[in-house]
Amino acid sequence: MMYEIANGKFLRPGGDNIKELKLTTGPTLSDQAYVFLRRSITEGDLTPGRRVTERGLASELGVSPTPVREAIRRLEHERLLERLDGRTLTVAQPSLHHLYQLNQIEAALRGVAARLAAESASDEELDEIKRTCDRAAKLELKTKTPNDILEVLRLTRSMHEHIDQASHSPVLLDMIATAAAFDWAVRIRAVELLGTSYSSEHPGYEHTALVEALCDRDGVLAESLMSAHVRSAGQRFLDVLARNGDGTEVGMAEG
Repeated sequence: MMYEIANGKFLRPGGDNIKELKLTTGPTLSDQAYVFLRRSITEGDLTPGRRVTERGLASELGVSPTPVREAIRRLEHERLLERLDGRTLTVAQPSLHHLYQLNQIEAALRGVAARLAAESASDEELDEIKRTCDRAAKLELKTKTPNDILEVLRLTRSMHEHIDQASHSPVLLDMIATAAAFDWAVRIRAVELLGTSYSSEHPGYEHTALVEALCDRDGVLAESLMSAHVRSAGQRFLDVLARNGDGTEVGMAEG
C-alpha cells in the first residue's frame, strides 16, 4: 500500500481510518521516500516487474521528483529497482537462483547476528525473544486457516528481527536487510500455494533450539543453528515456488 506525503504527514489510506505519521526534522524527504518505497517493495505493494517512473512515484508520495530520484538511486544500488534497457525502471523480479543466492548470504549474516546476540544481548532482549518464540509456538499448534499461518509468520519474523537487533551491529543490520529483501514475499507466496499444509513445511522446533542456545549464551551453537535454519527454511520455500513453476528444484544449478 502506497503512502502520501502531504502537509508534513505520511498518510496511509485505511478505509474510514487514516493513519497519520508526522514527519520529523531528522530524516530528510529523500530518506523518508526511500524507507517507504523500500517497504512497499519488500511488502509486495510494489509488485516484482512493475514499471515505475520517477515522476509517477513522486506524484504518489506527494513530493517533488528530487527526493524520489535520490531514493531511487539507493534502491537501484540495493538491486530492488532495475533498469531493463538502461532507461525503463522496474521493480526487481529476481530469478529463483538469485533468491537462492540471497538466502545463502542471509543465512551467513543472520548466523553472525545470532552469535553476537548470544554474546551481547541484554537479559531483557533475550526475554523478549523467548516470549515471541513461545507465542509463535503456541499459535502454531492451533493453526487452522491461512490467516493463522500468516500470524505465526509475523511472530517468527519479529523474533528474527529481535535477534538481529540484539547483535547491536548497525552495519550488520543493513546487510541483513538487503539480503532478506525478498524473503517475506517468498514466504507469503509459499503460504498461498501450500495453504494449511504450510505448517508441515515449517518446523517450529528449530526456533526453540535456537532460543535455548541464545539464552545459554552459546554463541557458536546459536550461529550454527541460525545459519542452518535460514538455509533450510529458504530452500523449502523456494522449492515450493519452483514446483509450482516448472517442477525443478532450486539449488546450485544456474537459473
